[in-house]
Amino acid sequence: MTTNANIILKAICVNGVNTQRRASTFKEWFVRKKSLTSTKIPILTNLSFEAKHGDKIALIGMNGSGKSSLLKVISGIYPVDSGYYSITGKVSPLIEMGLGFDPELSGRSNIKLSFAFRGKLALYNDELEEKIIKFSELEDKIDVPMKTYSSGMQSRLAFASVIFQEPEILLLDEVFAVGDRGFVKKAQKFVEAQLEASTIAVLVNHSIDDIKRLCNRFILIHEGTIIMEDSLKNVLRKYELDILKFITNEPNQYNKRKIKCAV
Repeated sequence: MTTNANIILKAICVNGVNTQRRASTFKEWFVRKKSLTSTKIPILTNLSFEAKHGDKIALIGMNGSGKSSLLKVISGIYPVDSGYYSITGKVSPLIEMGLGFDPELSGRSNIKLSFAFRGKLALYNDELEEKIIKFSELEDKIDVPMKTYSSGMQSRLAFASVIFQEPEILLLDEVFAVGDRGFVKKAQKFVEAQLEASTIAVLVNHSIDDIKRLCNRFILIHEGTIIMEDSLKNVLRKYELDILKFITNEPNQYNKRKIKCAV
C-alpha cells in the first residue's frame, strides 16, 4: 500500500441533465420549432478539495447538497466538466452497492458480475468468492436466483461483494444500513477496521456519534460547493444556524424529513 495517496480537486464543476426540462425542450423544438435551450443543471460548482495521508473526512450537509456526488467524482463515476483533479492511489468506493446485479442470475454469479461491473475482475478468485459468501451469510441460498432474495439478503450480498478490497482511498456512503441488526454490527466492525487501515477515507454518515469517533476533518457542503471546514462543533453550528434556519423559514422548498436526516 502506498503512503503517498492524495486527492486534489480545484474549482471543479459537474453538471447533470434535467430530464423533465430536456423532454419539454425537445417538444418545443419539434412542435413549435423553437431553438433548443440548455438542459444542464449544476451538481457541483467551483468545488475545491484536497486530502492527504491520514485524513479521515466527514462530509456534512443536506440531502442533495452534493456529498454523494463528490464521492462519485473521486471514484470516477461522475465525469468532471471543468476544473483540475488528480487522484493518486487505489480508490475503494463503498457506494452504489448492488450496481450491475442481475436478478435472474444466482447470488454466486452476481458476485463475479459485480467485480466485472466495477472493473475489478482481475482480483476475483475462488478464495475471495468464499470469503464474500461466508460474510454475506448466504451459503444456503447462494446458488438460487437473486430475484428470490429478500431486500435484506440482497443488501448483504451487495455489501459483501465490495468490501474485500485493500483500501488506500476509502469512500463510504451510508454503508452501515445493510441487513438486520446483527449483520449491521458485523459490517460496521469490518468497515471501521478498513477505515483505520486506509490511507485516506471520505465518508457520508448520518450518525454524529460515528462521525465524531471516526473522523479528524469535518467539511460542510451546501448547494454543490464546500462552504466551510472546521471542528465538528463549529461545522454543525454553521449548518444548524445558517442552513437549517433558512430552510425552516422556507417550508415550500424542503420538507421536515429532509431536515431531520440531513447530517
